[in-house]
Amino acid sequence: MKLEEIIGKYGVPDPKIVGKLPKAGMQLDFVGHADVTKMLIEIDPEWTWEPTAFDANGLPAYRVENGMAHMAGWLTVQGVRRLGIGSVMHNKPDLLKELISDFIRNSAMRFGICLALWTKQEWDDNPHVTTKPAPKPVALASNPSVSAENIERFKGACSDAALDWREIANTAGVNLDNLHESDMDLLRAAYTKAKATPKPVVKAEVMDDFNPKYNSTEEVLAKVVDLFAGAEVIEESRNNHPANGTPQIKEPGAPATAPQLGKLRALCGGAGITSKEDQLSMASDHTKREITSFNDLTKKEASELIGILAP
Repeated sequence: MKLEEIIGKYGVPDPKIVGKLPKAGMQLDFVGHADVTKMLIEIDPEWTWEPTAFDANGLPAYRVENGMAHMAGWLTVQGVRRLGIGSVMHNKPDLLKELISDFIRNSAMRFGICLALWTKQEWDDNPHVTTKPAPKPVALASNPSVSAENIERFKGACSDAALDWREIANTAGVNLDNLHESDMDLLRAAYTKAKATPKPVVKAEVMDDFNPKYNSTEEVLAKVVDLFAGAEVIEESRNNHPANGTPQIKEPGAPATAPQLGKLRALCGGAGITSKEDQLSMASDHTKREITSFNDLTKKEASELIGILAP
């Protein structure tokens, strides 16, 4: 199985294996490490993992911070190695075993396994959000910091809903640089209220002073729609593929064009590949080289990715 095929087959888990995990007053969906391990074996029977470091006793090294134990490690699938983190409460009786279990679930997600459970959907469909949260004092040991990954997920949800995450955090009275689990109800309530508030309708205005190239907001919107329709990309594709069906990409080593990159980003969004990390990972997997920006892509590579993602 190719890496790009994993998300299609294993991205959304069978509901029969999805359990519920109570966390911060919510019920989060999760899939146990045994089921994730089974998926890994089906994808690559020779998959492996290893911690990033070992302690003096030869066991995987971990650290404890704010009541949580964290272990970093590498998961290798189909010869591709990616970093993952296992995090559990520091006072678990089988701490190392639980760290490894959480690591397997977290790092498998980096390959697309059960990715649907890690999306920002929880921000839109969380039945536990209340309009008047009443947070209770929580001891530091049971009130861990919110991970940077979850904070970025919150920011992404705000962006999709056309909301300013800074205003949401300010309304909730929380600091994202020092966010803890006990702050989440406040943040969710502020997000839900802001999303439900009608947005003011902005009337079209003449934009000569702002951008002399366009006379009105309607012209700007028409240009954006035309750009993402990909007419230039489609025309280039037709010109570069003669009747015999043999691809003849002109200047295959030349940098990808702006219309190509615009179309590629739009298709990624439509396919649910919204984070920059996942987009670059997909591009790297396809090109078999490290892609740090879509601007690194050639015309040929961008055209191939557009063909893969196009419905």
